[in-house]
Amino acid sequence: MQNQPKLITNVETQEPLVALTFDDGPHPEHTPRVLQVLEKYHAKATFFMVGEAARKYPELVRKVAEAGHAIGNHSWNHPFLPRVPSRFRRLKQIWSCGRALAPYGQKLFRPPFGAQNDQVLFDAKLLRYRVIMWNVSAQDWVPQCSDEIAQKMINRLKPGNIFLLHDTICDRKAPETDFDREPMIQGLDQAISFLNSRIHFVTVPALLLAGKPVSNWPILHQP
Repeated sequence: MQNQPKLITNVETQEPLVALTFDDGPHPEHTPRVLQVLEKYHAKATFFMVGEAARKYPELVRKVAEAGHAIGNHSWNHPFLPRVPSRFRRLKQIWSCGRALAPYGQKLFRPPFGAQNDQVLFDAKLLRYRVIMWNVSAQDWVPQCSDEIAQKMINRLKPGNIFLLHDTICDRKAPETDFDREPMIQGLDQAISFLNSRIHFVTVPALLLAGKPVSNWPILHQP
């Protein structure tokens, strides 16, 4: 890993492969529906799970893994890590989530909100995680129709891309809020249906094996 970028946004490859990633779950209603869409098209994905939710719904963690998808670490309770001043507290966020995902979690970490700096990246490295970002976002936290979400995915189709979606939205200020996932789920179905004959949807680990990991994401350097 010495020559690997500190964080990965996509992969340079000629293989017709892309990776779908889903953040903030698992969710008892939305995650199973996402799994149904993926199964319908024999697509694989990577789920970056929040430890609190994983501990609450361990059967969903197992179900995702047994369906052949990869599971990554998205922190214990979704804080803005660059604002967490204590290294111990940051490491505990990552470590505790890893415990909740065991034995299914892989050494893949995505910081909440994609927010990182040198310290956060070093923390992830200490715990032997590869930091996985994305280079295509469906912006599915913004109110929009399924056609708009599908079109964003279709328009940005390129081998090696990593797509960001959410099977739920983790909002610590309103933890009981259930954000509408229907447009995302329908848009996902539309996009995969349209693209399935020309591209393969694989897990992040499979995509990393298919080419050269690259980073097109700025790293915030601490003064």
